[in-house]
Amino acid sequence: MATLLLSAALMPAFAADAAKPYKTDADSRKDIADAQARAKASHKMVMVIFGANWCGDCIVLHRSLDAPNVRDYVRDHFEVVSVDVDQFNKNVDVAKSVGVTLDKGIPVAAFVASDGSPIANTNSGELEPARNYSPEQVLQFLREVVDHHKVVKPQINR
Repeated sequence: MATLLLSAALMPAFAADAAKPYKTDADSRKDIADAQARAKASHKMVMVIFGANWCGDCIVLHRSLDAPNVRDYVRDHFEVVSVDVDQFNKNVDVAKSVGVTLDKGIPVAAFVASDGSPIANTNSGELEPARNYSPEQVLQFLREVVDHHKVVKPQINR
């Protein structure tokens, strides 16, 4: 009974962590290197998403990536790393190292081959209005990256 009560008490804490995709204490360079190693072994791309837990568009993008119709595609084609930029004052050097600029806002992503070579990025703000995209639009966007190694801005739902 005590275990059941303890589990129920901790459940909101776990849910709160799930809603925060950007780990503020993560070693982003190590996380990217680990993702590249996994990507090399599994023949996938690395998708490095820069954002922050205070950013509504960043949270919506992660929810879309976890939507049932998107999640399997992401798992099959990408090793995903989320990098916290805090108030645009953290991991800026990491962003530069993968060819990303934060000038157009967040979220912003770099798509990188397992050997570290750049494939595409969203430096033009393609993902910044993520709250306006359905999971299906995010899926189509990711298919463009995989199929053509290019970024095409999703059409905004109105």
